[in-house]
Amino acid sequence: MTFHDLVTELKHCFEPVKLEDHEGEFGYTDNARREIGRVGYATNLDPVTAREAIEANVDALITHHDAWDFLHELRAEAYALLEAASVSHCYVHLPLDAAPFGTSATLVRRLGLEITGSFAADGSFACGRIGTYASPRALEDVISRLEEVTGATVRSWLYGASEVRTLGITTGGGALTDLVREAIALGCDTYITGESNVYMVQYARHRSVNLIVGTHSHTEFPGVESLCELLRARTDLTFVPIHEEDFESGARSET
Repeated sequence: MTFHDLVTELKHCFEPVKLEDHEGEFGYTDNARREIGRVGYATNLDPVTAREAIEANVDALITHHDAWDFLHELRAEAYALLEAASVSHCYVHLPLDAAPFGTSATLVRRLGLEITGSFAADGSFACGRIGTYASPRALEDVISRLEEVTGATVRSWLYGASEVRTLGITTGGGALTDLVREAIALGCDTYITGESNVYMVQYARHRSVNLIVGTHSHTEFPGVESLCELLRARTDLTFVPIHEEDFESGARSET
């Protein structure tokens, strides 16, 4: 199988959405130009992830994020590393956030919730999901489960009930008061996302809703993994997770 064959299978996973119609949200670079057998996957493309992928001896790398233009020299170095090692790369951003197997939907399911709605519209995409437990759960149990699922240190602001039932989840950069407000209007007692800012915390406090933040990278990784599970079923390729340290939560790094 070639890298272009893999990209074709990836596109099929998103039908009827046409990824080519969403410039800047999907892209790929074929550095291998040969048969491939081993594919890495991660949330981010940066020099650290590129080196980890190269050390894992993969032929291609699938990520949720591109090395965006505003990352300047980081972008240039990441792409240079992959090119030098003949590792191809593909990223899918907004379409993966909104997909039935995507970032928010996968996290909802892994937390043991039933998907009961969607919110957080971005153009034609709805990036957030509403999840409901069959019976109320202790908030601390939800936090523990989120840490188990993501492998990241979770931050929480416990402004609402200690037992929760309906959660609004927008993985990644969902630190907007508008999204918290929308989730509350849809009956949510708790809001989960990947990033925080002072305004979102202020608003959650004002509205007496619980706020849980599990890092941008690690709340979105399950969705990348879910995509690769679909691709594994469609191909004979081997898929390898590429580890990314918890560099967002404020934990001390050993490097």
